[in-house]
Amino acid sequence: MEHARPLLPRLEAARADLARLTRVRPARLALACAPADLTPAPSGPLPLPDAGPMITRAAAEEPLAVLLPASHPLAGRPALHLTDLADARWIDAPDTAVPLAELRAAARSDGFAAQVTYGGTDLRGLGMLVAAGHGLAALAPGVAEGLAGTVAVRVSAPRLVHRTEIVHPRGPGEPVRALVVALAG
Repeated sequence: MEHARPLLPRLEAARADLARLTRVRPARLALACAPADLTPAPSGPLPLPDAGPMITRAAAEEPLAVLLPASHPLAGRPALHLTDLADARWIDAPDTAVPLAELRAAARSDGFAAQVTYGGTDLRGLGMLVAAGHGLAALAPGVAEGLAGTVAVRVSAPRLVHRTEIVHPRGPGEPVRALVVALAG
């Protein structure tokens, strides 16, 4: 009996948790974003951790670009080779732009050394660092648009893309279906 008394409240809490799990809940939708998905093109879906039965759809794909200060000598070029920039000054901004380790792997180079590390997630903050000449960053041209004092120049070789994918559970609820239609539209 002395052991049963403290266990009874835990048993009731477990029963309540199970009852909540079996009730129908209103649809909830969670959005997540990885700003710097970099893949060689063409390729299959992005590698994701096992999250159960999920469906992946490509929503958008655009070539990778290097963000340069507007005054940079290469700013007027239509495209750049990534390997030509291996020895340039770079900003490592893994939560905002393509991490430099991924650029090294894609270019098969030991270059792409970080001049500055930016731990923020604000694109305008990264753009100000690039515009001020602290280094270059790699990201999608669409993401780079409108960053004052910078120019995004497409990477022509190796062919790398920034891909946006929609990952959702099988048999999604109405909010998920509406989002998929709107994003893939």
